[in-house]
Amino acid sequence: MTLITYPTRVHFADDVLQEALHSELERSGCKAPLLVSEASLLESEFADRILSGLPVSSRPQQLTFSHHSDLRQAAKTAIEQPYIPDVIIAFGSARAIEVGRKCRYKLMQAHGKRPLLFAVPGVDGLPGPCTRNLETWRSGLPSVLICDPTVALGVETVQLWRSIILSLVRCIESYLAVAYNPTADGMALDALIRCVSNFPKIDKNQELNLLRELMAASLNAALSQEKGVGPTLTLAAALADPRAGIEEPELAHAIFPSAIKFASLNGEKVETLLKLMGAPDQSLEVALTRLMAPVPFSKNLSDLGVAPEILDSIAHRVDGQAGLTNEMIHKVLDPIF
Repeated sequence: MTLITYPTRVHFADDVLQEALHSELERSGCKAPLLVSEASLLESEFADRILSGLPVSSRPQQLTFSHHSDLRQAAKTAIEQPYIPDVIIAFGSARAIEVGRKCRYKLMQAHGKRPLLFAVPGVDGLPGPCTRNLETWRSGLPSVLICDPTVALGVETVQLWRSIILSLVRCIESYLAVAYNPTADGMALDALIRCVSNFPKIDKNQELNLLRELMAASLNAALSQEKGVGPTLTLAAALADPRAGIEEPELAHAIFPSAIKFASLNGEKVETLLKLMGAPDQSLEVALTRLMAPVPFSKNLSDLGVAPEILDSIAHRVDGQAGLTNEMIHKVLDPIF
């Protein structure tokens, strides 16, 4: 039996941020929010909109961190303060939402009470599911999710490429996973359709409609990961080091076609994917390579900053995860160094 549960309340509309945040805080009765974001957003319009959405009775505190911070260390500071939040509002980036999730977990451990988690993502959407057996996929979801495409207006083009690559990898690997979950499969296929139709538009404009579509693709691809994290993102997460500028989306872009090449795939599902990609007579590896050809990321791991000598330790660390074996890891990664 498959148990399918999506307990997150989702607001998705243009210019909905302040109204949705205010109504959810009033509804929950929370008075002590902890605002979590990257430090670069501290003086931004995005942060101003968060503050203006708080009820006047709120007593907010802020936790900021740099993009290159260790996220576990950033979250640790939440339990070192005398202030105990009843809600965490993480906004602006997937890394901020991940810090918010870690704060929630640490506060629950320290005080025995689990605060709510409100997430207001940017164009990069939600972080991946926890892979350290600390939380289930379901318990790691935000309590409330507010998706407002207007918060991404003016974002750099590289962020749009990162968003669409992560969504593409998430939705295809979720759909190909063997677990039976028709709801997740439907979300994955919807995300794929949005990715394929918007790939040609990334360099041409940043109109609100494009941002809306990318945010919708990101949301559905993330929710489809109830089926688990696939091999590409497992490897990309293990190799990523934001402190050294080695980012997960760029790694996923390099790894994905190679991971597909060596994977054991369901033929009927591959046929469905190829039809939606408009490439029914190609192999999935070739179709993906062609689809991602305009993406301005290197296909070589060494060019992305990954040292070949760490491969053995990475292979040992992720052996057994997402169906990966030591042998398969080397098959996937060796050719793209």
